[in-house]
Amino acid sequence: MHLPSDPFSIGLIQDHATADKAANVARAERLVRYVNALLEKKPTVSLPSAREVLRTKVGDCNEHTALYVAMARALGIPARIAVGLVHLHGAFYYHAWPEIYLEERGRGAWMPVDPTLNQFPADATHLRLARGGLDRQAMILPMIGHARLRILDLQVAPGSTPVLVGRTASDMRPMDIPLPRRDGGGRGCWSRPSR
Repeated sequence: MHLPSDPFSIGLIQDHATADKAANVARAERLVRYVNALLEKKPTVSLPSAREVLRTKVGDCNEHTALYVAMARALGIPARIAVGLVHLHGAFYYHAWPEIYLEERGRGAWMPVDPTLNQFPADATHLRLARGGLDRQAMILPMIGHARLRILDLQVAPGSTPVLVGRTASDMRPMDIPLPRRDGGGRGCWSRPSR
């Protein structure tokens, strides 16, 4: 393959590459919104396949993630599966979400996104414990309900007020995180814990 050597053509190639990278960010965000709106949120016990999820249009975080990763890869956006915990309504829950690889100015990074919770990028309440398919996900299942978390350091933006969930039952208040929900029933990764 012969590449042009004149400065004008090299500039056009670089501009095109920069535009492609910016387009990937926009496509990745639109895909988060699309998958979130497409799937009916219901707890599902399955080994999710993107084709099956696309056919049924039903699922929890695993189905949202499987579909998103497959569609992102089809669009040329590198994507992988992350699993771990997410903090919702004052407690940590098992959760799966995609990570996408984005480049800018010659530097790249994996960014968490969450089509289940309609977040681009995913917020800081996501605690990744593993990456990969079912074999990697199965490794963390014995930890669910048994893990303990100790916060060693907390940094907040200047001028903000940190909210720490407390030491006694009287001062424990759940975080108020608005979540898009279509179905109030069920016990998926987006539902409130039973009291």
